[in-house]
Amino acid sequence: MAGRRLLFPPRGSPALGILLRPLCSWADDLLHGMAQPSTWDHFYAQRDTASTPSHFDWFFSYSTISGFLLPALQRWSSPEPTPTRVLDVGCGTSDLGLGLYQDSPHPVHISCVDMSPVAIRSLRRLLRKVPPPRHPLSQLHLHVADATDLEGTDFGDGSFHLVLDKGTCDSLLRCPQGPGQARQLVAECLRVLYPGGSLLQFSDEDPDARIPFLEQAGGAGVTVQEIGHSGGICYYVYTLSRPPLDTPTNGAPD
Repeated sequence: MAGRRLLFPPRGSPALGILLRPLCSWADDLLHGMAQPSTWDHFYAQRDTASTPSHFDWFFSYSTISGFLLPALQRWSSPEPTPTRVLDVGCGTSDLGLGLYQDSPHPVHISCVDMSPVAIRSLRRLLRKVPPPRHPLSQLHLHVADATDLEGTDFGDGSFHLVLDKGTCDSLLRCPQGPGQARQLVAECLRVLYPGGSLLQFSDEDPDARIPFLEQAGGAGVTVQEIGHSGGICYYVYTLSRPPLDTPTNGAPD
């Protein structure tokens, strides 16, 4: 897609050299094959050669946006111990889902989805090492699945209060089939949302490009908020909500 920034740090930055050093022989394959599980299997296998796996976060880590996400969860909390259900699409080995699982003062059931079994295997190893969650009723589940087609999972219509996408839509937009697959992703995210729930996309793409895309893919009512700068790049969160029921409720999804 012309005019779209790569997921990598800016050219010339130290972070770019650190990231590409073990990947130089196949960096082009990564950039052109982001919709293929084998691409990500290779990527995460390269990172998981050490005896101890580590998190890898596109854009930024959980700590950067925890002050934004935790209040978003608060909206769905209730006096009864009803968990807020959260879906993290294209999770990779990010610490996003694990961070929410550990920090939320209210019960959360978080489902992390990635099409790479290698990434999920590494994330499962990382999960074994984290302390217990802040709320004893919180749960975290890991799934190997394609976020553009969740029909084969247990995620029915209206399953989640929040869907999180940190860089997944961006990666699809770099692929040859880009816009079509990215639109499928948005449609699936909205399908599994509870009425009144929200899809939160974290991206480095300028609002002038991302808002029209989201409006075409998912409908009007897209909002955007700047969440900070890193390495000279501005990052945003784009929010797209599923229309609420006529009588809103704080109940759990069906």
